[in-house]
Amino acid sequence: MSFFDQDLLVLGLQEGEKLGANYVELRYQDKYLANFRYRNGELTSTTGSREGVCVRVLLNGSWGLSATNKTSKQEIVESVRSAAKLAKNSAPYKENKVELAEIEIINETATSPRKRHLQELSTEEKLKMIIDATKVTENMQPIKSLTINYNEVIDNRMIVTNEGTRVSWIDMKPTLMAYAVAMEEGKMASGYTSWSHTCGAEFFDLHPMDEVVKESAQKALKLVKASLPPSGVSNLLLDQQLVGVFAHEAIGHTAEADLVQVGSFTQGKLNQKVCDESITIIDSPVLEGSKWMGAGWLPFDDEGVRGKTVHIITDGIMTSYLTNRAFAAELGVEPTGNARAYTFNNEPIVRMRNTYIKAGDMTFDELCESIGDGYYLKSLQNGQADSSGEFMFGAVECYKIKQGEITEELFQNPVLTGNAFEVLNNILGVGNDFDTNLGAGFCGKEQPAKVDAGGPHLAVKAMLAGGK
Repeated sequence: MSFFDQDLLVLGLQEGEKLGANYVELRYQDKYLANFRYRNGELTSTTGSREGVCVRVLLNGSWGLSATNKTSKQEIVESVRSAAKLAKNSAPYKENKVELAEIEIINETATSPRKRHLQELSTEEKLKMIIDATKVTENMQPIKSLTINYNEVIDNRMIVTNEGTRVSWIDMKPTLMAYAVAMEEGKMASGYTSWSHTCGAEFFDLHPMDEVVKESAQKALKLVKASLPPSGVSNLLLDQQLVGVFAHEAIGHTAEADLVQVGSFTQGKLNQKVCDESITIIDSPVLEGSKWMGAGWLPFDDEGVRGKTVHIITDGIMTSYLTNRAFAAELGVEPTGNARAYTFNNEPIVRMRNTYIKAGDMTFDELCESIGDGYYLKSLQNGQADSSGEFMFGAVECYKIKQGEITEELFQNPVLTGNAFEVLNNILGVGNDFDTNLGAGFCGKEQPAKVDAGGPHLAVKAMLAGGK
């Protein structure tokens, strides 16, 4: 992946200033995407790059944006002119003029942590790993369907502004998912396992593909014999993946400044108590899990702002929002480095990075004791939440806990539901075993974004929806 000539972007800055713009920003991106997928005997692969330049101009308090997938001097200058024209034409109709919060002007480069480049392994080698991994289920007769999906992103970005910011970074993120379906005596169950980190080809040492497939298949084989869990308010132990999606979906989105502005739960609640004092929730640009870097690694955002660690909730008190420069100015707070765009032709919007609940001091055994009688939910299957904090998350496994001990009694397809802030006011214990892994999914707010989330095991009282 070749690196772009920064001088071409600087020429665009000069053109924007000639046209009277107060602020000019040019963002170059070359994003390589690869996807390798196996499903029930069919293997497909797609690879390709999305390369181009995005221009944003702020003129008379109004934004103009233009993008081009042609990176010559002439095309970049024309994009600047188009953006300036859009801003100028829309400015008379702009009631609330855009202002930008001041930031630290930086000139830096960064490379995501890795031991081996992902492309040290050829496409053929990756496809062979997938085919070899499918053999794991050959003698597991109840397994009727198997899907393996591996994708990787290699992202090269550069941002320059007329304020003097010059930043660039190269990032790579592999993602692996296996999904197995078992059928036996008319019953069906699925097993799901996924991983994603910011790293290189050492990803396959951390998560050998055959082991990921085996884990998914074994889950399906166990669950096909399991019944649905009972419904009702229960004491629940949530594993780190469910705690992570809880922090991201049910809490993090309510603190994104654009959603705050339109009335999310956290609007007007800065410095107010919103949950139990044992809960601290953080969004960080760089976060290490047990053996890896979180998939939300982002040293700078797509406005060239250095990423800051944000304490959304501190000891139960709402202490900060996630912002870009415009919302930071509007709210009178510091920009946090949360403006993100998926590809060069997307506008940066407020997004999370690595969002997590801070670890407490209880051991796993102590958490089980705090549950007494209840259930242990493991592995995220699906989920959704809204800006009020209302959520519904499906887990893969659910084990009965009896008198503080996890039993072998297993249920399938448990669903955790309720209001996040109410649940976080019913805390039974916060574990000391921090981990991160949001898995294969992308955050889907308007445009995809690779994020991560995690936390410790968490004991709560909440609504479990099942089938009984």
